[in-house]
Amino acid sequence: MKIIIEITSLLFIFIGILHVFWAFGGNWGIHAVLPTSEDSKLAVLRPGMLGTLFVALLCFFASVLLLVQIDLFTVIKPSPLTKWLCIAGGIVFLLRAIGEGKYVGFFKKVKHTRFAKQDTAFYSPLCVWMSFAFLLASFT
Repeated sequence: MKIIIEITSLLFIFIGILHVFWAFGGNWGIHAVLPTSEDSKLAVLRPGMLGTLFVALLCFFASVLLLVQIDLFTVIKPSPLTKWLCIAGGIVFLLRAIGEGKYVGFFKKVKHTRFAKQDTAFYSPLCVWMSFAFLLASFT
């Protein structure tokens, strides 16, 4: 059980570092991580530097939160607040996996773009994993 949460924490660190890389102009992988409309290669979402850095910050926070909840980040002790934040994280990632109906999640309508294929094969299952890890952490 603990190993699932530790791996997920490492995944959040990696994803956070990727977002910092993208925020400062990195291009590696950027064309497969933003949803595009079916008839265009233009992204339907064009996050700026601050938005991308904010997502990176949330990833780093999620990593620490998971480690706090399993008592591996001993500077902060697990508490009812960390438990509820883990439950909230589990719900958020489960909702992301389900999707908003058009571009992201298992139930999206646009299914033939590069992003949509990546989302079905990788991003949405990863969100289910992260949801599971958060909910698992909330029970420790």
